[in-house]
Amino acid sequence: MPERFLDISDLPPPEPLEITMRAALALKPGERLRVRLPRQPYPLFGLLAEHGLLHESTPVVRGDDILYDVVITRAAPLS
Repeated sequence: MPERFLDISDLPPPEPLEITMRAALALKPGERLRVRLPRQPYPLFGLLAEHGLLHESTPVVRGDDILYDVVITRAAPLS
């Protein structure tokens, strides 16, 4: 499955949310987007669900920081 990766963990709010939503809405069925964010993006999860996008969040340790990788997918249509 094709995956695009964006590390936007160093950007100030609201840029990470805005960038993530633009990229997520551009996904085609079956594509994945992995976004590295500075915190657990709870507001993002509701927005993704409103647009029928699935997500999975995983903590990632970078030095002394805990970041979050959020994998976003647009479900492939049922055949």
